[in-house]
Amino acid sequence: MTDAWIYNPDGHREASGIYARILEMLRPNMILAIVDTRANNPDDFALDVIHRYAVPTVTSAIRSFQDSRPLSEFPDQKHVRRIMIPAYVKAIESRRPLSDRIMASILDTVTIYDRLILPQRNPTGPSEWCLVLIDVKFVLPNAPKTPVADVDLGILQLLAEGATIKEIAEASFRSDRTIHHRIERLKARFGARNLSHLVGLSISAGIADNPSLEA
Repeated sequence: MTDAWIYNPDGHREASGIYARILEMLRPNMILAIVDTRANNPDDFALDVIHRYAVPTVTSAIRSFQDSRPLSEFPDQKHVRRIMIPAYVKAIESRRPLSDRIMASILDTVTIYDRLILPQRNPTGPSEWCLVLIDVKFVLPNAPKTPVADVDLGILQLLAEGATIKEIAEASFRSDRTIHHRIERLKARFGARNLSHLVGLSISAGIADNPSLEA
């Protein structure tokens, strides 16, 4: 899409001239949208989703950020004002592509995504739109930092690696019964419904403890 942005011969009058050729290549974990940037107040910029995130999820964050509407009407205004608006403003002022990786707490998730913003190269005035391509890497349920014992850190790591209770017990020099009980206590502490949920919540809690996470 960046190549189409660079070499588009029509002066970028229409965003569709840039994204049309890549639509069929977009994967289910990608979001493509046009941001109308003609308003003087960035709060009044409006987002129109062209390609929606289609990976199954029960989280509300992904669904709520795919409705076409003004940025001021999106539910997580902290994310809109700290992550979305400054990037769009920077892109249209510089008239250059902007790409970055975002780790963000959005509503009920911790989400990691790569973002590419391509502003209109308008030779007669300010950019009237930006194209935004988002490649979602992780969508995890939001979990607060949850301190755990050193042995439990090892259990969580081995669970994430796909180890069985027997393999965890052997690696930890503990009995199968002890490992089973510790896992049940971890599930209760994290509020996890099953093992996969426990692993997801533990990873989310670790990401949430990262000082680079947008809060």
